[in-house]
This record gives sequence, C-alpha cells and structure tokens, in this order.
Amino acid sequence: MDSPPESEYTQAEAYAPMEAAVADAIDVLPEFPGFERRLWRELVCSHNGVDDPDYTNIEIVYEFSPQNSESDLVRKQYVDVLREHWTALGYEITLDKSDELSNGRVDRDLSADREDGIHLWYSVWGLAALTVQSGCVPVSDSSDIEYISPAGGVEPGGEGDVVGEYFPDGIPTDQAVAIDPFVGTQAATGPIHFDSPDSYDGLI
Repeated sequence: MDSPPESEYTQAEAYAPMEAAVADAIDVLPEFPGFERRLWRELVCSHNGVDDPDYTNIEIVYEFSPQNSESDLVRKQYVDVLREHWTALGYEITLDKSDELSNGRVDRDLSADREDGIHLWYSVWGLAALTVQSGCVPVSDSSDIEYISPAGGVEPGGEGDVVGEYFPDGIPTDQAVAIDPFVGTQAATGPIHFDSPDSYDGLI
C-alpha cells in the first residue's frame, strides 16, 4: 500500500464515537464500580518503517483502581459480558485469551473490531482497563479537538482525567461536549482491514 489507509474519521472526529463506545460498554456491565483514570494518548502510524506525521492512532484508556482490578466481577465476569455484548453488536472478536501465571493470577484479553475501524480491547492484567483505538486517522489541528467529559465516574478535569496535554490552557470542563452513548455502535459486518504488512504498521 503506497497511500494512507482510508478512514471514516479525522482525529478530531474520532474522539466522540470512541468515548461513546466506552459509555456503551459501561451500560451493560453489572454493579459497575467506576473507573479510576482516563487517558488520551496517541500511537505512531508508519509506512515501510517510516513514521507518517500526517496520521495518528488515538488511544483512549480507562483504568480500574488496583482494588477493583482484583475482583472476580472485573477480572472474569466483565470479560464474559463484553464478549457477549460485542458479538451481539456484530463486532469481530479478534483476541480472546487467558493466561494463568505462576502466582495463580489469571490474566485475560478480549478485543474486537468495528466496521468503522475502531478497535476495542478489554485487558485484565495487574490492572484491568478498557482501551479504545481509532486506527490510523488524519491528524487534526489541536484547536479542532474538543473536550469530552469522561465516562464511568472519572471526575471531569480531575486528577484522574489525564488529557491535559491536549488543552494547554486548561481542561475546558465548562465547555464539555455531550455525547450520545449510542453514536457509532450500530451492528457491524466486520472490521476494515489494511492487509499490506509493510504499510501503516500502527493501525491497531
């Protein structure tokens, strides 16, 4: 592939459907205890081993507290609930595994792809976390990126809302964008793949 992959969103457009995917997941989790922290960050998109500064892969991470990450509810039951929910929505389950460590702890990974290129990953390691990735999308001007309030009990603009680098003048919690939790959660027939192994390595 000699040209960038097609994407449904720009960077600025991707945050809302990604955050809506988190809200949708929370809605089906029983006895939800709340997240402790949200992070916005980015992964490099590259082509033939060369980073492409015009593209980025957004990653939104919601982490449970260490205490809640130890519960069977979060470590096992939530994996089962999300597997059933994402399958019912038509998402393609791309990873579903568990590993028992020598200390007896069982780590789990469950990931799914949506038709719009958004990738969902529920990981249960030392901490449990829900991660959403955009795939490679065109970079937007920083002024076009709007603040979206965090889901799952994270205080907007608080210590656990780790998005400050995108808002150097202060997190504009008074101008938070309201999102529809069902935006972009329509049933999908499968993910969009970019198969060339030497192009845009950071898609997911």
